[in-house]
Amino acid sequence: MLDLTDATVAYIDALVGLFIVFGVAIILYSLDDVFVDVVYWLMRISGRVRADKSELLEQTLLERPQRPLAVMVPAWREEAVIYEMLKTNSVYSATTVFFVGAYPNDAATQQEVLRAAAERPGNIRLVVGPHNGPTTKADCLNAIIAKIGEYEKASNIEFEGFVLHDSEDVIHPLEFPLFSALLSEFDFIQIPVYSFRRSLLQMTAGTYMDEFAEFHNKDLFVRQRLTGVVPCAGVAACFSRRAIETLKSWRRGDVFDPVALTEDYDVAFAMKDLGLKSAFVLNKALYTLDIPWGTGELQRVSTPLAIATRENFPSDYLAAYRQRARWLLGIGFQGASKLGWGSTLYERIFFLRDRKGILSGIIAVVAYFLAFNAIAILILGTFSEEWRIAGYAMLDPTLRLVFFVNIVLLINRLVQRTIFTTSIYGLGQGLMSAPRIVFSNFINFSAALRALYIYFWRHKVHKEPLSWDKTSHTIPAQNIVASEPK
Repeated sequence: MLDLTDATVAYIDALVGLFIVFGVAIILYSLDDVFVDVVYWLMRISGRVRADKSELLEQTLLERPQRPLAVMVPAWREEAVIYEMLKTNSVYSATTVFFVGAYPNDAATQQEVLRAAAERPGNIRLVVGPHNGPTTKADCLNAIIAKIGEYEKASNIEFEGFVLHDSEDVIHPLEFPLFSALLSEFDFIQIPVYSFRRSLLQMTAGTYMDEFAEFHNKDLFVRQRLTGVVPCAGVAACFSRRAIETLKSWRRGDVFDPVALTEDYDVAFAMKDLGLKSAFVLNKALYTLDIPWGTGELQRVSTPLAIATRENFPSDYLAAYRQRARWLLGIGFQGASKLGWGSTLYERIFFLRDRKGILSGIIAVVAYFLAFNAIAILILGTFSEEWRIAGYAMLDPTLRLVFFVNIVLLINRLVQRTIFTTSIYGLGQGLMSAPRIVFSNFINFSAALRALYIYFWRHKVHKEPLSWDKTSHTIPAQNIVASEPK
């Protein structure tokens, strides 16, 4: 039988202390989640969420005159997906022109854009920027906007809306008519972004299904209501001509901050400061675009859901944490240094919510390690009197209270995530969202370590510029224009 040594007692005492410290940290880090949950459900019960939704019918959208729109697609080494993206999406509107921004040192992407442009010369234009890549998406977008101005003068046209998309996006056929209908009322319009349905066993890709479903059906409503800011997702977003010209004048030539890693996040606050009217819009259609389980094919599915852009988010762990590290760099570090902490309580709450990701993944993983230790002690206690006696230290009243509060918070988080994932993908995926929360925390842990390393070691110590950390993309290779809803 194992002797209970002084080292074992000291270890368990330290474990209890760490449990309390990290348990309290998790409680503090969860307060904003509870706040958003409470506000959302109060809005839902009172009907305010319904009031924020658009209810334009498909027939109404298609019967209205379509405004000319310019779609801006920044691309760096996107030769694997850009042709399919353009071929699939450029057919939806005769008044919409895609401007794809490529770099002089990226001939492969240029070639694929030109291949698509040869098939639809009236709807696709290649823009080769002045700088070799990669720079930032903001720098690439500024080059695209400059070329759009030249195109307008040469073609004697003025685009009324400027739409943001990425090279892996699959656009809903009613997106452009929806933007066209709302541009007379808003300067900026954001619609939801959802992941394609993935298999139950794709844990990395599944985390994007869960997080975007909850964020774009709950968080954005609360944020818009309390702060007046509608975060731009970087895709499925439309700026009015007034917004583009106002931002260009404000920045003295540039619409987006060329050094920003998360130009979409940055520009949302600029629009509020400039008095531009923004809206997050959920407008249901009779069908959605998805890849039904077992088919592997992109289809129009007869499920009434909001008009939304779909993407194949990373299914590889490495790609996922690199992408999230870029988001942390842009939102957590650049955002804090540039935007500060706001002037109202609600602004400060949401700034804290945006930036807590720098540490939340690390805190969660350490908590998992502590929980593993606690379980091991309980198991050892069934075999050893000494370990059972030592385990009594885990009955500390403060620890028990902290543990109880954490359990309640965890149950709430699981319930919330299940509800919103189920609303988009069904009950099976909703139930899988619970274990995916744990997996997501490990991705966030890796992302936080990478972001801290890049920002402090490479950027601050070695003075390396922050640049576009590319994520590899995939897109369903099927044109669905002729497909009937199934």
